[in-house]
Amino acid sequence: MNVKEIENIYFNFRKAQSEFNNRGFRLPKDFESYFNSKFREPNKKALIKITGRFLTKWQDIDPYIYFKCGFDLYKNKFTYTKFFKEEILRLYIQRDKNRKREIEITKKGLVDSAIFVKKWCKDNYSCLYDYMRIRNENKLVVIDHYLKNKIDASFFVFLLRKGMILTDNDRSLIPYIHTNYRRINFGLNDLSMFLRKLEEKLI
Repeated sequence: MNVKEIENIYFNFRKAQSEFNNRGFRLPKDFESYFNSKFREPNKKALIKITGRFLTKWQDIDPYIYFKCGFDLYKNKFTYTKFFKEEILRLYIQRDKNRKREIEITKKGLVDSAIFVKKWCKDNYSCLYDYMRIRNENKLVVIDHYLKNKIDASFFVFLLRKGMILTDNDRSLIPYIHTNYRRINFGLNDLSMFLRKLEEKLI
Protein backbone atom coordinates (compact mmCIF):
# COMPACT_ATOMS: atom_id res chain seq x y z
CA MET A 1 0.00 0.00 0.00
CA ASN A 2 1.33 3.45 -0.89
CA VAL A 3 0.43 7.00 0.12
CA LYS A 4 -1.45 7.65 -3.14
CA GLU A 5 -3.80 4.76 -2.41
CA ILE A 6 -4.47 6.11 1.09
CA GLU A 7 -5.01 9.59 -0.37
CA ASN A 8 -7.55 8.19 -2.85
CA ILE A 9 -9.64 6.67 -0.04
CA TYR A 10 -9.35 9.91 1.95
CA PHE A 11 -10.59 11.81 -1.11
CA ASN A 12 -13.65 9.54 -1.39
CA PHE A 13 -14.41 10.02 2.30
CA ARG A 14 -14.16 13.81 2.04
CA LYS A 15 -16.21 13.81 -1.16
CA ALA A 16 -19.03 11.88 0.54
CA GLN A 17 -18.77 14.18 3.56
CA SER A 18 -18.89 17.25 1.35
CA GLU A 19 -21.97 16.01 -0.50
CA PHE A 20 -23.75 15.16 2.76
CA ASN A 21 -23.08 18.65 4.13
CA ASN A 22 -23.71 20.31 0.76
CA ARG A 23 -20.45 22.23 0.80
CA GLY A 24 -17.12 22.07 -0.96
CA PHE A 25 -13.83 20.79 0.41
CA ARG A 26 -10.12 21.20 -0.20
CA LEU A 27 -7.50 18.53 -0.28
CA PRO A 28 -4.12 19.22 1.34
CA LYS A 29 -1.41 20.11 -1.18
CA ASP A 30 0.99 17.66 0.42
CA PHE A 31 -1.17 14.77 1.64
CA GLU A 32 1.71 12.71 3.01
CA SER A 33 2.91 15.55 5.22
CA TYR A 34 -0.66 16.33 6.30
CA PHE A 35 -1.37 12.67 7.03
CA ASN A 36 1.76 12.21 9.12
CA SER A 37 1.55 15.48 11.07
CA LYS A 38 -2.15 16.35 11.39
CA PHE A 39 -3.95 13.00 11.68
CA ARG A 40 -4.67 11.65 15.14
CA GLU A 41 -3.20 8.16 15.55
CA PRO A 42 -6.59 6.33 15.78
CA ASN A 43 -7.79 8.09 12.61
CA LYS A 44 -4.54 7.31 10.81
CA LYS A 45 -4.80 3.62 11.71
CA ALA A 46 -8.46 3.50 10.63
CA LEU A 47 -7.73 5.10 7.26
CA ILE A 48 -4.78 2.78 6.61
CA LYS A 49 -6.84 -0.26 7.63
CA ILE A 50 -9.83 0.56 5.44
CA THR A 51 -7.54 1.40 2.49
CA GLY A 52 -6.07 -2.07 2.81
CA ARG A 53 -9.59 -3.53 2.95
CA PHE A 54 -10.66 -1.72 -0.24
CA LEU A 55 -7.51 -2.96 -1.98
CA THR A 56 -8.10 -6.60 -1.03
CA LYS A 57 -11.28 -8.07 0.46
CA TRP A 58 -13.50 -5.16 -0.65
CA GLN A 59 -12.17 -4.70 -4.19
CA ASP A 60 -15.73 -4.78 -5.57
CA ILE A 61 -16.97 -2.11 -3.16
CA ASP A 62 -17.06 1.52 -4.28
CA PRO A 63 -15.42 3.56 -1.47
CA TYR A 64 -17.42 6.70 -2.26
CA ILE A 65 -20.78 4.87 -2.14
CA TYR A 66 -19.66 3.04 1.01
CA PHE A 67 -18.86 6.31 2.76
CA LYS A 68 -22.15 7.80 1.57
CA CYS A 69 -23.91 4.94 3.35
CA GLY A 70 -21.93 5.81 6.48
CA PHE A 71 -23.07 9.43 6.40
CA ASP A 72 -26.67 8.41 5.70
CA LEU A 73 -26.60 6.21 8.79
CA TYR A 74 -24.59 8.29 11.25
CA LYS A 75 -24.91 11.82 9.82
CA ASN A 76 -22.05 14.06 10.95
CA LYS A 77 -21.11 11.57 13.66
CA PHE A 78 -19.68 9.33 10.96
CA THR A 79 -15.92 9.54 11.46
CA TYR A 80 -12.86 7.39 10.93
CA THR A 81 -13.55 5.33 14.02
CA LYS A 82 -16.93 4.22 12.59
CA PHE A 83 -15.53 3.02 9.26
CA PHE A 84 -16.06 -0.65 10.09
CA LYS A 85 -19.56 -0.56 11.56
CA GLU A 86 -21.46 -3.61 10.28
CA GLU A 87 -24.56 -1.52 9.54
CA ILE A 88 -22.67 0.34 6.81
CA LEU A 89 -21.76 -2.80 4.91
CA ARG A 90 -25.30 -4.16 5.26
CA LEU A 91 -26.77 -0.92 3.89
CA TYR A 92 -24.23 -0.88 1.04
CA ILE A 93 -25.09 -4.48 0.07
CA GLN A 94 -28.84 -3.74 0.16
CA ARG A 95 -28.47 -0.61 -1.95
CA ASP A 96 -26.20 -2.45 -4.38
CA LYS A 97 -28.84 -5.15 -4.81
CA ASN A 98 -31.51 -2.51 -5.37
CA ARG A 99 -29.30 -0.68 -7.87
CA LYS A 100 -28.65 -3.88 -9.83
CA ARG A 101 -32.38 -4.67 -9.81
CA GLU A 102 -33.13 -1.18 -11.12
CA ILE A 103 -30.48 -1.61 -13.82
CA GLU A 104 -32.15 -4.82 -15.03
CA ILE A 105 -35.55 -3.09 -15.12
CA THR A 106 -34.00 -0.15 -16.98
CA LYS A 107 -32.33 -2.48 -19.49
CA LYS A 108 -35.64 -4.17 -20.25
CA GLY A 109 -37.35 -0.80 -20.76
CA LEU A 110 -34.56 0.33 -23.07
CA VAL A 111 -34.67 -2.86 -25.13
CA ASP A 112 -38.47 -2.82 -25.46
CA SER A 113 -38.34 0.85 -26.46
CA ALA A 114 -35.57 0.22 -28.99
CA ILE A 115 -37.52 -2.63 -30.61
CA PHE A 116 -40.54 -0.34 -31.00
CA VAL A 117 -38.48 2.57 -32.38
CA LYS A 118 -36.56 0.38 -34.83
CA LYS A 119 -39.83 -0.98 -36.24
CA TRP A 120 -41.37 2.50 -36.40
CA CYS A 121 -38.33 3.87 -38.24
CA LYS A 122 -38.43 0.99 -40.70
CA ASP A 123 -42.16 1.46 -41.34
CA ASN A 124 -41.69 5.20 -41.80
CA TYR A 125 -38.45 5.09 -43.83
CA SER A 126 -36.62 7.04 -41.12
CA CYS A 127 -33.42 6.75 -39.11
CA LEU A 128 -32.89 7.34 -35.40
CA TYR A 129 -31.75 10.94 -35.91
CA ASP A 130 -34.85 11.71 -38.01
CA TYR A 131 -36.98 10.10 -35.31
CA MET A 132 -35.65 12.58 -32.75
CA ARG A 133 -36.75 15.54 -34.90
CA ILE A 134 -40.03 14.53 -36.56
CA ARG A 135 -43.09 16.45 -35.38
CA ASN A 136 -46.77 15.78 -35.81
CA GLU A 137 -49.00 18.84 -35.33
CA ASN A 138 -46.08 20.65 -33.67
CA LYS A 139 -45.50 17.84 -31.15
CA LEU A 140 -42.47 15.59 -31.31
CA VAL A 141 -43.40 12.07 -32.33
CA VAL A 142 -41.06 10.90 -29.56
CA ILE A 143 -43.20 12.69 -26.95
CA ASP A 144 -46.37 11.19 -28.41
CA HIS A 145 -44.82 7.72 -28.17
CA TYR A 146 -43.64 8.35 -24.62
CA LEU A 147 -47.09 9.55 -23.50
CA LYS A 148 -48.62 6.43 -25.06
CA ASN A 149 -46.09 4.20 -23.21
CA LYS A 150 -44.46 3.03 -26.43
CA ILE A 151 -41.05 4.13 -25.11
CA ASP A 152 -40.04 4.56 -21.50
CA ALA A 153 -38.46 7.46 -19.61
CA SER A 154 -34.94 5.99 -19.72
CA PHE A 155 -35.06 5.68 -23.50
CA PHE A 156 -36.39 9.25 -23.75
CA VAL A 157 -33.42 10.51 -21.71
CA PHE A 158 -31.10 8.37 -23.85
CA LEU A 159 -32.40 10.29 -26.89
CA LEU A 160 -31.78 13.59 -25.09
CA ARG A 161 -28.21 12.49 -24.50
CA LYS A 162 -27.94 11.79 -28.24
CA GLY A 163 -28.86 15.40 -28.98
CA MET A 164 -32.66 15.52 -29.18
CA ILE A 165 -33.75 19.15 -28.71
CA LEU A 166 -36.86 20.14 -26.75
CA THR A 167 -38.79 23.40 -26.77
CA ASP A 168 -40.34 24.87 -23.64
CA ASN A 169 -43.69 23.55 -24.83
CA ASP A 170 -42.17 20.07 -25.24
CA ARG A 171 -40.88 20.15 -21.67
CA SER A 172 -44.31 21.13 -20.35
CA LEU A 173 -45.70 17.87 -21.78
CA ILE A 174 -43.24 15.64 -19.90
CA PRO A 175 -43.19 16.84 -16.26
CA TYR A 176 -41.98 13.48 -14.91
CA ILE A 177 -38.86 13.49 -17.10
CA HIS A 178 -38.28 17.18 -16.48
CA THR A 179 -38.37 16.59 -12.69
CA ASN A 180 -36.41 13.32 -12.67
CA TYR A 181 -33.95 13.96 -15.50
CA ARG A 182 -30.82 14.04 -13.32
CA ARG A 183 -31.70 10.80 -11.52
CA ILE A 184 -32.53 8.96 -14.76
CA ASN A 185 -29.45 10.32 -16.51
CA PHE A 186 -27.24 9.28 -13.59
CA GLY A 187 -28.69 5.76 -13.80
CA LEU A 188 -27.79 5.56 -17.48
CA ASN A 189 -24.15 6.28 -16.63
CA ASP A 190 -23.90 2.70 -15.34
CA LEU A 191 -24.99 1.40 -18.75
CA SER A 192 -22.54 3.09 -21.13
CA MET A 193 -21.42 -0.16 -22.83
CA PHE A 194 -24.99 -1.43 -23.02
CA LEU A 195 -26.19 1.85 -24.55
CA ARG A 196 -23.40 1.78 -27.12
CA LYS A 197 -24.49 -1.66 -28.31
CA LEU A 198 -28.13 -0.57 -28.25
CA GLU A 199 -27.36 2.42 -30.44
CA GLU A 200 -25.43 0.27 -32.92
CA LYS A 201 -28.56 -1.84 -33.43
CA LEU A 202 -30.72 1.25 -33.90
CA ILE A 203 -28.55 3.01 -36.50
